[in-house]
Amino acid sequence: MDRRTLFGGTAALAASGLVVTAPGESDGLYVERRGERQIMVWTREPGHLWIRYELRHFTDPAKRMDAWRLQEITAVRQAGPPPATAEGIRLATAAAYPYAIKPAGALDHFGGLHGDELLQNLLFLLDGRAALPSGVTAAGEFELTQDTQVLDPAQEAPTVLGDVNVRHIFTASGLRIRWVLRWRAARVIEYAYGAMLPAVRADTVTTRFRYLDQAVEHGIGAPGHRAPPADSYGAELYNTVNGLTMSVEVEPGFFNGYAQSDGRGVWVYDGDTYNKVYPTRVSKPGAEQVAPGDTWHLDATYRIRYPS
Repeated sequence: MDRRTLFGGTAALAASGLVVTAPGESDGLYVERRGERQIMVWTREPGHLWIRYELRHFTDPAKRMDAWRLQEITAVRQAGPPPATAEGIRLATAAAYPYAIKPAGALDHFGGLHGDELLQNLLFLLDGRAALPSGVTAAGEFELTQDTQVLDPAQEAPTVLGDVNVRHIFTASGLRIRWVLRWRAARVIEYAYGAMLPAVRADTVTTRFRYLDQAVEHGIGAPGHRAPPADSYGAELYNTVNGLTMSVEVEPGFFNGYAQSDGRGVWVYDGDTYNKVYPTRVSKPGAEQVAPGDTWHLDATYRIRYPS
């Protein structure tokens, strides 16, 4: 029995102003190419709304930034496949989904929309084969993989800190992000996050959450919540009215035994507009020394379901 049934079922959906779609909808995965710099990946499991992931190519010389990024995640209520014929419901905002890392002495992180990352190689794959998406394409799996160099945010002259390969792997059931960072320079790292989930805080989006290794739920429906951080490996955020769930689960190796996470292996930001999940490898006063040849790995799975 799902949460939508437990908390009011179809009547609750109707009261929210959402229209319940008819049976017989299409499902699966579609890739929609929108010009040279934007790709929409549509995924849908039977009985659920479409989940649409926006990927964009960002270039910003002022930020020393040239890389593809995952942007907003949206639920779309329509019976047929893409392109969109209905307005979306924003579930998650732009953020540094795969990683954001701050060396000591820097004013900002590298990664995500912070910048200090330059594209070296790019590959799109449809069902395991290299292919350039065009128009709207149905597939069982879509992957965007890229090689980048990450730069030291503390230095004006470009200084390469490491080489990264990051893979965004989409199927109808969700998104998997995998990356490996090969360090080329010695640094002390004072903050390091991976597989973030910037979920929107709204009455129709996220109001509750739980750590995946705890049988306790916490309220996150208002700014200033004080849900305690935990050395966990992921979190599920959900809505008790419409049955929406969003989760991110990280393979424990990323956390390096929580040795430098200051008891904040996973925590949820309590700001005004979103509930952002931060899986954390390093957090002050913790610090991690890296040396040339060291490697960091992340393997994370995102699951988003919005019952129709």
